[in-house]
Amino acid sequence: MTRGLRYAAHFLRYRFRDLHPFEVQAVLLNACNLRCRYCRCPEIPVPQMTTVQWVDALGRFARAGTLRVKFQGGEPTIRRDFAEIAAASRAAGIITAVVTNGLAIAERPALLDHLDEVVVSLDALTPARHDAWRGAGTHAPAVAALEAAAARGRAAYVNMVVHRDTLEEVEPMLEFCERQGYGLNAQAVMFGADYQDASARGEIGLTDAEERALYAQLARWRAAGRSLMFSAASYRRTSRWHDFRVLSIARDGPSRCMAGRDYLHVEANGDVHPCIVHTGPFTPRNLVRDGFEVAVRHARHHSCVDCSLAYLNERKALFGLRPGAVFGMLRR
Repeated sequence: MTRGLRYAAHFLRYRFRDLHPFEVQAVLLNACNLRCRYCRCPEIPVPQMTTVQWVDALGRFARAGTLRVKFQGGEPTIRRDFAEIAAASRAAGIITAVVTNGLAIAERPALLDHLDEVVVSLDALTPARHDAWRGAGTHAPAVAALEAAAARGRAAYVNMVVHRDTLEEVEPMLEFCERQGYGLNAQAVMFGADYQDASARGEIGLTDAEERALYAQLARWRAAGRSLMFSAASYRRTSRWHDFRVLSIARDGPSRCMAGRDYLHVEANGDVHPCIVHTGPFTPRNLVRDGFEVAVRHARHHSCVDCSLAYLNERKALFGLRPGAVFGMLRR
């Protein structure tokens, strides 16, 4: 709680400054050591910022008030300089998280020394079911990475992609997380963004009714105090989304969404976007080519106004200082 209050004080200190990207989602690379059936990240080659460029950017984000950086990919831990980049983030005073398949952490638990939070992709408790979609032999390292994170006192979370073959495993996964002390993010498989493999929609995509029922159930479980990552209000909001085939919507004129202001998405080459699912006309500026301040300021000039993701709904609530989301952050 003391640490949570310190973060709250930091938030209030920077809240009224012109630049305050409190949370940054940073893609370190698109390459991956797996080939998940519903993901095409490895097929999208993107130039990568160098170690020096990432370290410089992280220092600038820290000075601008960034509280948390979440590294992802692709698979971020396969970069040879991952430990150096993560260490630089922590040294700058930023809460440092990673979304990972767990393979590298299971092999090299010392990577955890440079992290505060570990989000491990685990789609099913049943090994064969998980491995069928992420690759043979991938279940055990994912579980091992979670265990290693918990043993080292890191906050550990499960990221579960819910699709037609894993839908029945959501509650068993929640029970597993509660036994182990992990938080759970259960998110319906998505199609529609460049990094998602839409060819899998017919095979594993949920129906609109199934997806709506999933988020409604998550809202009920969270209201009952169960170990889910987001507030009941955020899950309810997602459950009422008008069409799950549409990830986000834009309108004419400037957006008042927190994306681009309180929250940013940085691609591996340094392009700065409002978030990962924004829509509408937007050409990103680049941290290296255009400079930090230009790129970060430009991200707020977009017309995307709403989206379906519970994750981003939670950020809207958190940065909007809605009590349920703030209390959840302090509790975590």
